[in-house]
Amino acid sequence: MKVALIPWIAFLLARASLPRPTRSHVWRHPRPSSRSSLPPCSIFRATPSRKGSLISPCRSRCKTCMARAFLDKSDHLVNHRAASSGWQGRVAPAVRQNTTSAEEKMKASKGAGLWGYLAILIVFFVWVPWCAGAGQKVRVGLLPLTSSAPIFIGVEEGLFAREGLDLELKFLQAAQPIATALAAGEIEVGATGLTAGLYNAMATGLDARIVADKGREWPGYRLTGIVVSKGAWERGVRKVEDLRGLRVGVTQIGSTFHYMLGNILANHGISLSQVQLVPLGGLQALAEALASEKLEAVFIAQPLCSEAEARGTGRVMVWSGDELRYQIAAIFMSGKFLERRDLARAFMRAYIRACRVYHDECLRLDAQGNPLRGKGFERVMAHIGKYTGLPPERVAKDLSYNHRDAELMWEDIHKQIQWYRTHGMLSKDLDPEKILDRGLWEEALAEVGP
Repeated sequence: MKVALIPWIAFLLARASLPRPTRSHVWRHPRPSSRSSLPPCSIFRATPSRKGSLISPCRSRCKTCMARAFLDKSDHLVNHRAASSGWQGRVAPAVRQNTTSAEEKMKASKGAGLWGYLAILIVFFVWVPWCAGAGQKVRVGLLPLTSSAPIFIGVEEGLFAREGLDLELKFLQAAQPIATALAAGEIEVGATGLTAGLYNAMATGLDARIVADKGREWPGYRLTGIVVSKGAWERGVRKVEDLRGLRVGVTQIGSTFHYMLGNILANHGISLSQVQLVPLGGLQALAEALASEKLEAVFIAQPLCSEAEARGTGRVMVWSGDELRYQIAAIFMSGKFLERRDLARAFMRAYIRACRVYHDECLRLDAQGNPLRGKGFERVMAHIGKYTGLPPERVAKDLSYNHRDAELMWEDIHKQIQWYRTHGMLSKDLDPEKILDRGLWEEALAEVGP
C-alpha cells in the first residue's frame, strides 16, 4: 500500500512543477458585433443555475458592463443584455487568456522546475528500488558456511533485488535436509554439497536439476585437508602412504569428505579398504577426536585445520585442492521453479554477478600464488560474517573457490556419480545428463555478458 502511494506523490509534485501564473486568468469575449459600442466583457466564475428555464441567470455579473450574464443551454453561447444601451445579441464562446507577464512566467517556471526534478528523483531512487525489493519471493535452502558467500553477497549488495527477486534464506544443518525441503516444496533453490544422499534422492524421484557452481576444491585455495594428530605426526605419519591401517575420521559415509578422502588415497595407490574409516557426524566431533588422540587422522575443513595447528593438536598433511580439482558444492533448482524460466534466469543472472564480485574482491592470486585483495574486500568479509557469525579475520581464512561465472564442472558430476556407483552408494542407476541443466546457465551468462 505504501509503495503504491509513491507514484501518486511523484505525480502531485510533477503537477506542481507546471508553470503557474502569478495573476488570475480572465474570460474574454470578442465584441458581440460591429454595431455594438460595448467594450469586451470579462466574466468571472460563471456558474449558471440550471433550474427549469432554457435561459437562466448566472450568479455573477459582467465585470465591465455590470450586466447580467445568461447561458443558453441549447448551444452554450453566452448572451449579454446591456440594459443601458438596449443591445441584445450573441457573442462567441469565452476564450481563456493569460494576463501574466513574460517576466512573471519566467520566475514561476524556474521555481516550479525544482518540484519536477524532485518528482523524477523520487520515482527512480525510491519507488523503483522499493518495488524491486518487494519482488517475487524465492526460498533458498543453504548452510551458514563461507561457501555460500555469493548468495550472501547477492542479497546484501541488492543484486537479486535488482532482478525483482526477494530471497528468503532458510538455513539448514546438512545437505540431506536441503534435498528433503526441495522435495516437499518448502524451497525452490538448494545450495549445498554434492553427496551420495543427494544423488540417491534424484535417482529415486527428486524433481531437481543442478545448474551452477557453488564451490570447488582448487589449487592454491585451502579449504579442506587431512590433518594428522600430534602423536601420529611425532611417530612419523607424514605422507598419505603412511595412513595404511590407521583410523581416519570423516563426517558421514557418502559425504563430500568421504569422496575426497577416497580420491586422495587413490592418487597415492591406496584404497579405502586399507584404512579404518570412522564416521563421527560433524566437524567439531572430528576436531575433538583429533585433539584427544582417539584418531590418527581426520578429514576436516577450515578454519579447523588452521586452529588445530595453532593449538598444537594436529598438523596438516595435505590440502585437498592441491590433490584434486573437485566440484564440492552446487546450486540446484526444483523442476517447478525451472518451468518458470524467466524467474530462474533472473536468479541465475544475479548469482553470476555475485560470483564475479566474490571472485574479483577475494579470490584473485598473483603470479606467486599470493592473494590479491580488492578494494571491497573488507565489505565482502562483513557480508559473509553477518550470516556465518564469524569475525572478518576468520572468514578470510575460510574462503572456498568459486568460478567467476558460476560455471559448473559438468564432467566432474559424471565422475562423482560413477565413483558413488562403484562404491555401492547409489541405490539406482542415474544418468548425469538428466540432472543437469546447462541451458539455463548458458542463457543467463549470455544475458549478463562478459
